[in-house]
Order: sequence, then C-alpha cells, then structure tokens
Amino acid sequence: MANTTTTTITTGSTVEVTINEPGFHGAWYVATIQNILEQNTPKNKTKKLNNKTSYLVKYHTLLKEDDVFQPLTEVVDSLFVRPLPPGNVCRNNDDNVKVVEVVEGDGGGGGGFEVGDVVDAYHRDGWWIGVVKSVSVDEGGVKKYVVLFENPLEEFEFEGCKLRFHVDWVDFRWMVPPKKDIRVHCMYIFFRLMLIKLTIFGILFDYESQKLI
Repeated sequence: MANTTTTTITTGSTVEVTINEPGFHGAWYVATIQNILEQNTPKNKTKKLNNKTSYLVKYHTLLKEDDVFQPLTEVVDSLFVRPLPPGNVCRNNDDNVKVVEVVEGDGGGGGGFEVGDVVDAYHRDGWWIGVVKSVSVDEGGVKKYVVLFENPLEEFEFEGCKLRFHVDWVDFRWMVPPKKDIRVHCMYIFFRLMLIKLTIFGILFDYESQKLI
C-alpha cells in the first residue's frame, strides 16, 4: 500500500526538525510549527528575488537553557524541517533505496526488527539513525535490540517500542534504505574511526613540527 501520510506543513503542524550543529547529525526532534516566515532574498547578480521559507518551531522535548520548564522555540530554515514520517513502514528487502510502502495494522515498532535494519532509535529526546547490530530475548521473553550509532560512535540496547524503520524525506517522497550487512557496516565504521584518529594525529604532528621551527 502506498504511503498516505500528510505532507503539507502549515501553522500548527506537528513536524520533525534536525539541528544543523555538530553532535546532532542524523537526529530528528518533534516540534510544532508556530509560524511560517517568508523572506525575499536576492537570488543572483540580476537581483531577482528568491522566496526563502523558514519556520518558528516549538520543540516537544527540548527545553530552554535558561528555563528548563519551558520548551525551546527557535527559527529554522525549511531545509531542516520535514513532515512526521509514516508509521507501519515495510522493510526494504531490495538492494537499493525505494519509495516507502506501509502496511495495515500494528508495525513499524514493537518487535519486528532484524540485524542489519536501518532504524531510528528514540534516544536523548530525539530520533537517532543507527543500525541493528544484534537481537536478543530477555528472561521475560522481551526482544532487545543493540543499535550501533555512527555519529557519535556508540551503541545502546533498546526495546522494540523505542525503534522505527528509518526513512528519508527526498523530493517530497518518503524513501526507505535497504538493510545493511552488519559485518561490512562495522568494518566501515572501524576504518572510518581509524581515519579520523590518523587525521587528528597528523594535524597534531604538523602543529608540533611547526612549533619547533
């Protein structure tokens, strides 16, 4: 069945917002649109105007730094705002990204995940992208999922109710990525981490060398 989730964003809409700052890559936070702001900006040297949209949003889970009892509100560019993702997303068993399909009834969370599934985990007040690394069952018969995050590099255990299949909002369509080979994914992350460490070492080494001159 095709995805029928609402994709129109208006004042009062519940949306998800990603924060364009280090440490927040891949995380989405639920918010409500408080106001839609239009701004005419020069598009090029001919001085043609380009309508730029931004939103005043109020987060549901993020709070103000100076008043922890009040939800955080801020103006964000439309590039960092998307509609709420659909529920009951079908797993993508193909090798390529494809348009989301949804299923009737319960799904998209609660226990139907497999090793290699690309998921969002509800973590630190938002939804963070990760990959299911392992699945286990506790003494009470409840499935537990270890999710491997890439940024920052860490892993945590979740129950199925805290997970959903990851989807991306691309050209006004929801797209779902294929499963990952967890062994290949772990190797990729390992070599990426080593590259980062080597890069940092190289920067420090060059700095020390310059300092000695």
